[in-house]
Amino acid sequence: MEPDNKPRIFKFDNVKLLVIALVVIGSFAEEFTMRSDMFRSWFVFVYSFHAPLYIFLSGLFQKQFKNDHKPSLHKVTYYLILGYALKLMIFFTRRWNGEDVGLDMFGGATLEWYLFVIVMFTVTMYLVRGVHRYIVMGVSIVLGVAAGFFPLGDEFYLMRYFVFLPFYAAGYYLTPARVRRFSHRLNVKLAGAAFMFIYFVLCFRERETIYPLRMLFTGRNPYSIVPIEGCTFYHRLLCYGISAVLIISVIACIPNRKVPIITRMGRNTLGVYFWHYPLVLLLWHIGVFDKIVELGDPLWKITVLTAAVITALILSFGIFSLPLRKLEQLIKKLPLPACFTIDGVILAAAIIVNIVYPD
Repeated sequence: MEPDNKPRIFKFDNVKLLVIALVVIGSFAEEFTMRSDMFRSWFVFVYSFHAPLYIFLSGLFQKQFKNDHKPSLHKVTYYLILGYALKLMIFFTRRWNGEDVGLDMFGGATLEWYLFVIVMFTVTMYLVRGVHRYIVMGVSIVLGVAAGFFPLGDEFYLMRYFVFLPFYAAGYYLTPARVRRFSHRLNVKLAGAAFMFIYFVLCFRERETIYPLRMLFTGRNPYSIVPIEGCTFYHRLLCYGISAVLIISVIACIPNRKVPIITRMGRNTLGVYFWHYPLVLLLWHIGVFDKIVELGDPLWKITVLTAAVITALILSFGIFSLPLRKLEQLIKKLPLPACFTIDGVILAAAIIVNIVYPD
């Protein structure tokens, strides 16, 4: 969080609302990539930068570890509870949908991964607090590139941890004010808008060339299974470059002004992230998406995109983030020994579940 004595930079609230809307659009679009070339293009465009940008912003608003500032055990407890709550919601919803899925308490491919890796990133930056930032950035990029050579899979979310660490570290070492000043330059805005437009067009015009990169943009696949001949480290570097430029472009193009209702909604993105995917699974279960497809082309595509945006906006209202905020406030009031106990109980329960109900 930014210090209280500094004015709030509205740009980042606006950016966060856009990013979470793209996250929801990505979740909706993923369900239709096998039916529609348009959604395949949308999917790869959105996945090119929405997770890296969201993680970059998380690092940007993480207070740097200096002097006596240490990782908040309350924050660790909060994210662990949210992570396992979301994991269980997704698991039971998918089972209700008739899917034969397992329950891996220490890994997985669904959206709870972000809540766990943020804890891992936070602890990592604390452990390397005495190391020069250029060394940390260099090593994080090397690790992200090297991870693709190993079949890490979804266990302990290690692949996503290594792949996305450079974006968190980049945000961590910068400041919101510095990013705002840089992105406010006219040449940055013009170059960013041009790049974003060109890349967006390429995602549609050169779909078959760019779409295979989706498996790298998701951050969870080794090079060996990516459907690109000879896929290796320079493909990861290419994806890093595309994501980095798109991050700068999006931030530069978003206005730094308070937009009634919209800007305030940008403060509630965690609630949107937490609730939207179980909702998507529920909509599939009750047949909403099947009914939408029956509308015919192109109306069903427009309806899906519209539904995704509306879902993001509705879930951005404070009432949906209220349970999460109440939980966070409750945890902050707990003494540290109580947090240790809760974390221990959560991890012990996770181990028992993995033993009794292996994935």
